[in-house]
Amino acid sequence: MKKILSIIALSLLGTSSFGQAVEEGNVIIDAYYGFPNLYTSVFKATYANSGTEIGLKIGGLGPLGGRVEYMLADKIGLGVDVGLNSSFVRYQEESGSETYDYDFLTSKFGVMATFNWHFVESSDNLDAYAMFGAGYGNRSFTFTSTDPDYIESSIESLIPVAMRIGAGMRYFFTDNIGVNLALGFGQGGLVNAGISAKF
Repeated sequence: MKKILSIIALSLLGTSSFGQAVEEGNVIIDAYYGFPNLYTSVFKATYANSGTEIGLKIGGLGPLGGRVEYMLADKIGLGVDVGLNSSFVRYQEESGSETYDYDFLTSKFGVMATFNWHFVESSDNLDAYAMFGAGYGNRSFTFTSTDPDYIESSIESLIPVAMRIGAGMRYFFTDNIGVNLALGFGQGGLVNAGISAKF
């Protein structure tokens, strides 16, 4: 009896150990939102104790984005990562009897080619991978005001490059739908998470 139970257990373990969440030919789509928005955090720290602005507002969007990956082999995937983030500072200042609006906006748009190495092979639900990406990334800075003496300006990146190195994972609740989490440096924030779809 022990022999039969051992054979059944080994058979089940053997069968499950060869399952994997993603495989050659799969297309995976991720939507994500990241943290932190570095520029928004810096603006909040910079203006926290200044006290000279009226109606100060600081905010931002993202980092947010989407990824599409095609599995060339069971462990190797190539893809595209598109990301966006923005931050703003808005306030007013009095000059004599006049009050003027001041706006500062910075935003970045990036598109990267990505290379992923998938290193978990023994789970039907969990996909874990190391990732490297590089491509185009342009950050712009715009300064505007209602002050007639203010010189408005706009600046863009001198070197429009986007990069990312990190690791990520996906957990699929069904054959096609799951969630994702990634840690890394570069486009997408230190941490990003979202939903995934596999086809």
